[in-house]
Amino acid sequence: MDVQPVLDALAALAPDRPLILLGVGGHGGAGKSTLAGALPAREVVGTDEFWDGASFDLDRLERDVFEPLLAGRPAVYRSFDWEAQRPRADERRVEPSGLVVVEGVCALHRRFRDAYDLRVWVDAPPELRLERGVARDGEAARRRWVEIWMPMEDRYVTRDDPVSAADLVVDGSGEPP
Repeated sequence: MDVQPVLDALAALAPDRPLILLGVGGHGGAGKSTLAGALPAREVVGTDEFWDGASFDLDRLERDVFEPLLAGRPAVYRSFDWEAQRPRADERRVEPSGLVVVEGVCALHRRFRDAYDLRVWVDAPPELRLERGVARDGEAARRRWVEIWMPMEDRYVTRDDPVSAADLVVDGSGEPP
């Protein structure tokens, strides 16, 4: 995966900004987390942290992360523990400074788009995304990926069209940086 275009776009932003918000969206298994991890981010907030056991709690993501950061206050929230299937007991704190990346399938949702200084969509073929998802989640998750996750993501992309909102589209099918 070539992260240089993202680094170049970040460098072109005003360097004296106290906070730069970068949104990284894409289908599950496309390489969003890999891209986010390759950037010089102060913090990475995953939209997966805002799963509530049934769906993504976008209201809480907006209230607990975007609103405080954009107002110059720290974001404080509890992440979802996917293994325990409940919110974590400890709170996470994200300071409103430096590069903060919000990454996840719904990171470029319509309600958040204007908050970002830069929006990136990571793309990869469905077969590769499925292969990566099963490698990460185990073979027992294949059916869930095929019958639930991938169709749900496809409906979101069709309905919300996050790709057209991206400033950059990055090919996530290559090797990690």
